[in-house]
Amino acid sequence: MTAITKIKCLLVDDEPLARSVIREHCTHIDFLELVGECRNAIEATQFLAHNKVDLIFLDIQMPYLSGIEFTKQVKPSQAIIFTTAYSEYAVDGFELDAIDYLVKPINFERFFKAITKAMKWLGLEGNETKETIKKETVIREKPFLYLKTSDKVVRVDLDAIIAVESQGHYVRVYSFKKNYVIHQSISELDERLPSNLFIRTHRSFIVGIKHITSYNTALIETKIVKVPIGRNFKPDVLKRLQLLTV
Repeated sequence: MTAITKIKCLLVDDEPLARSVIREHCTHIDFLELVGECRNAIEATQFLAHNKVDLIFLDIQMPYLSGIEFTKQVKPSQAIIFTTAYSEYAVDGFELDAIDYLVKPINFERFFKAITKAMKWLGLEGNETKETIKKETVIREKPFLYLKTSDKVVRVDLDAIIAVESQGHYVRVYSFKKNYVIHQSISELDERLPSNLFIRTHRSFIVGIKHITSYNTALIETKIVKVPIGRNFKPDVLKRLQLLTV
């Protein structure tokens, strides 16, 4: 076997941003073919009536009909990977024999792990197939986030984010190339940023660890912006920074 059979995929999610993340991930795996996108389970039902798919990426919380209820209506042999922002649905997902359960935001590494499970489910996982994956599938991307600005959604690599500053109902994301102003609270963004790469230093600031050039007990410096260390954050921040310098 010189190539992996294409896995025909259907994406079902009512959120455009969530669909764009899965769509982007699929482009990095040669043997995935995204044959359709639906905004809800009703559209998905109509699509499946006329098209055969191997794998469904399925959101759980959707208008009209939830992903859980939709799953109960499809044939038991249908391969499904659930995607959702709420981990409490995981038990329901696995009780329905879903292949995997991905919690948003979904990074590529976790997505790829789910795909390898799907290959086993679909009977495509063998020694020869494994070697083909190694040759044909290359993880080319860096970890990233999609950020919604006033007029568009932009993709920003995590290692390009120097710092984040709260500005009222908005936050400013500093990077070397460009700064972005997004309509989101700093606490919400803090939850999306991996703690091994970023430190919350102040009620209004987050800093990217790799961009720290110097610090003292009150201030962290980067090449672009100076970030204060808040009184309530100081013990944890200084402890982490001291551990990093050992």
